[in-house]
Amino acid sequence: MNKKTIIPVARVIFSIVCAYMFFMNWNAEALFKQDETPVTINDIEEGGAEDFTGSAAGEDIPRLTGAADFLEISYNMDYVTAEPVGIVPTGVYSLKPWVSRYNTHTYKGRTSTGSRKADVITSNMDIFGNYNQYYILELPDRTFILAQISDKEADAIANGSSVTLNIGQKVGMTDIARSRLAAVCGEYGVNMDGVFYNFDNKWQKEHHLTLLLLRFGVAAMFCFLLAAVMTLSGNKIFRVKKLTGRKGDLP
Repeated sequence: MNKKTIIPVARVIFSIVCAYMFFMNWNAEALFKQDETPVTINDIEEGGAEDFTGSAAGEDIPRLTGAADFLEISYNMDYVTAEPVGIVPTGVYSLKPWVSRYNTHTYKGRTSTGSRKADVITSNMDIFGNYNQYYILELPDRTFILAQISDKEADAIANGSSVTLNIGQKVGMTDIARSRLAAVCGEYGVNMDGVFYNFDNKWQKEHHLTLLLLRFGVAAMFCFLLAAVMTLSGNKIFRVKKLTGRKGDLP
């Protein structure tokens, strides 16, 4: 393969890699979610069976100041929030509650059930966005709890911003997740009795495909633009060098 072929191929590969990284790391949810009116205790009491998980937290929503507070709340009942002072990604992900456990295939109008999706993975190669990562949250009293929160909230905490998490509840975890998390939880002294979960599953399910297509479309556009800019820049530099070389040949 000569130089004239290698350079264009390298540009394309570089553009694809950059676009893939953009696709995997860009969170498009912020484009859809407008500023919400914070939910108060009164709203929850009047809401009856309405699920407030994932809503913006009002001033009177109980704050978790430490792991001891989290241990005292009931599973899938009490609504709480937190203002973490630190966060640790665990690299362990669980399948989102609303995602089908099985892959399906449609052919000529007939849908068949295929292989079962893994309940827990330890890779961030989640192209379709089917998994939520477990994080370890550091609370104000410097104790830790397990949580599953949005990437937007996690990034803000990691960057040192003051964040009031959306309203969440205490939920359980599978035995597989517990075994995968045991080592890192032991390192930080995390009690594995429950996980703080604050995703609005209904909203997530309704917008999943839209978010996926948007991320793919923007990443593809980014790839083409980057490749075009690199090609134009490369051609310009090549012409300058070529003209400079010719001038040098003049007597």
